[in-house]
Amino acid sequence: MKKESLPSEVVQAMRHDWGVLVDAYLVNAARIGDRFAAIVFCDQSGMVSDGMTVATQPVHQIATRGAFKLLQTLDRADHYVLVTEHDEGGAT
Repeated sequence: MKKESLPSEVVQAMRHDWGVLVDAYLVNAARIGDRFAAIVFCDQSGMVSDGMTVATQPVHQIATRGAFKLLQTLDRADHYVLVTEHDEGGAT
C-alpha cells in the first residue's frame, strides 16, 4: 500500500525513530489479555495485507512516543507499533 493511502495516524507513527525494525503497525486494536486483535498495516513479513485483522502473539509495552506505543513479543522476535486502541471499558 502506498504511503499516501495509509491512515494518517500510521503515517504519523512511521515518522518516529523506534530504534528497532517495526514488524507492523496496529490500528483500532483491542486488548485480549496480553495480546491484541487489530487491523494491520505495513506488515514486514509479507504474509498479511494492509487492512487485514490479526491477533498478535503475547506482547508487552517497551516504549511510548506521543500517543503511540511500541510493543515487543515476549519472545523478543517482533515489534509492533500500537497506533490506535479501543478504550478499556469503553464501547467497542
